[in-house]
Amino acid sequence: MDLEITIIEKLRGLLSTILSLKKEISLFAVIKRKDTDTWDLVIGGNDLRTKENLRLIIRIMRKQFDKNEILKFPRLILLNSNHPFLDSINKAFSMEGGLAEIIDTKIYNVFIKNAYLLYSKSIKSYKKKDKYEIGEKKSFSASTRTSSSQTTSENIDVVDNY
Repeated sequence: MDLEITIIEKLRGLLSTILSLKKEISLFAVIKRKDTDTWDLVIGGNDLRTKENLRLIIRIMRKQFDKNEILKFPRLILLNSNHPFLDSINKAFSMEGGLAEIIDTKIYNVFIKNAYLLYSKSIKSYKKKDKYEIGEKKSFSASTRTSSSQTTSENIDVVDNY
């Protein structure tokens, strides 16, 4: 196992919190692509890709993870349910609990070195499909206050490489 079990348990807690907020989730996974040695936290669902949802998920992460743990996931990827990557992975895997490890696999032009899938469920989206451009990238910078009253800045990339 490439991620510590404590991180996996915290990811389960994050997923549980998001689901309890009545967010319609279709994917929750951490993915290490072949072109990088860092983990992407990938969450998909209906109308999920908004600044409001991004801020909400980051706020929840800060409550459940310490700063060093958050740095393990420098990219948070939010995908709407009509994204082709989501459709492909949800067709290949269906699980609402447990943990599936994916190794050396290509799913919708994404070469996955290693991934942990915590939730995958197809949901219907009846909205107009968005256009997705490969390489579209947005960066979200957030300030945090530490216990010693110092302000630190964290950058979390929000990308659509999937």
